[in-house]
Amino acid sequence: MNEDIAEISVVRIKNWFDHKWLNYSGNAVIHFTETVHPDQVVLSNVWKEKITVPPFNPNRVLSELSFHGKVTGNKVFDKSLHGWRRSSNNQNNRIINKSDNGLFIWYSSETIKNQQGSIMTYRVYKNDVTTWYASFENKDGWRVTKAKGINIDLLKDLGK
Repeated sequence: MNEDIAEISVVRIKNWFDHKWLNYSGNAVIHFTETVHPDQVVLSNVWKEKITVPPFNPNRVLSELSFHGKVTGNKVFDKSLHGWRRSSNNQNNRIINKSDNGLFIWYSSETIKNQQGSIMTYRVYKNDVTTWYASFENKDGWRVTKAKGINIDLLKDLGK
């Protein structure tokens, strides 16, 4: 992934979100057919191998900005990542269908008010997707409190 990033998407999410959103694809409905109550269903969280756009409720999306580092002619990239769709459709909303050379960043709002924040990135290059998440809190100074998909020490060194 040494090529310059062609497209960048930055999405501001209402309030803090936790590490479970990393690579999260949505809910699946499981039907129980061999039980006392054959119409019983339950929701189950799904993390697919083929990375999808995180299914944040569009009510939580405060802003979404798109930038082009170079002309790509990719009209799909300019469309909103977080439009209204059925939950089952979220599981097929693959991030590689949005860009073949892009960086997608989600960050939390109200960081000062909540005294905690979060950031999550998906880097797409051709058919390869790398992802990471980090959260930070202000407890006698701001510090990274959780990292997933990236070495926490790399993030801690950014503040120095």
